[in-house]
Amino acid sequence: MIHQTKHIIEDDWDILIILDACRYDLFGQISKGILKNTDDLKKMISPATHTVEWLVKTFDKQYFSDVIYISSNPFINSKGIKPEQGKVSFIGKDHFKRIIDVWDKSWNQDISTVHPIDVNKAAIVSIDLNPKYRHIIHYMQPHSPYIYYGGLKSHMHPVQNLQKNLNPTNELSVFSKILKIIFSQETVWRIGHNLGRDPTWDLGKLWLKYGKEGIIKGYKEDLKLVLNHVKKIVDLYPNKKIIIT
Repeated sequence: MIHQTKHIIEDDWDILIILDACRYDLFGQISKGILKNTDDLKKMISPATHTVEWLVKTFDKQYFSDVIYISSNPFINSKGIKPEQGKVSFIGKDHFKRIIDVWDKSWNQDISTVHPIDVNKAAIVSIDLNPKYRHIIHYMQPHSPYIYYGGLKSHMHPVQNLQKNLNPTNELSVFSKILKIIFSQETVWRIGHNLGRDPTWDLGKLWLKYGKEGIIKGYKEDLKLVLNHVKKIVDLYPNKKIIIT
């Protein structure tokens, strides 16, 4: 199986599209009805399960002087503020020619995320103004919070709150981590609910309202949404080599 980092660093591409938390199996199912040329879809091993660790393991030893990063994820920003996860941290501006903070300019409080239409607007402007540069377009979808449901607030906040959110020290947080090692996330939510401590972040709230199937539904619908916007980028730039990961 191909390692995702090797694919990103060594492959020849003009536009690299990142779909945050995208599953291989569901991408294969849903993309067939939206994108062309999906027959060469390849399964890859992600270097990490969390954005900060993923950024470090993918880009930390590199400087891309020819890459502009379109970021809808506040974990990668141009402001020099480094999000941390344990002992791991990442300063995005040290690794790319330029970072465009779509997460800052186009953060939508109603859906607690960045809509892919706003990512596309920023990406198209930059690609057209900087045709000699490669571009990374990082969409938040299909990561929660799901636009499909709308109005459900996320645990994700703009960059000034990242360190606070990534480094919880309260006893309940530590207890939850221990439970998740032993049980599934759904079981942890159920235990908390029975103890009168309902989950406070987006997926937990969705589980309370719609159950496990509701979470899956939201994920699929947001994947479908973002792929339709990815298609617009693909159609606009037929002469550029585009990779989706």
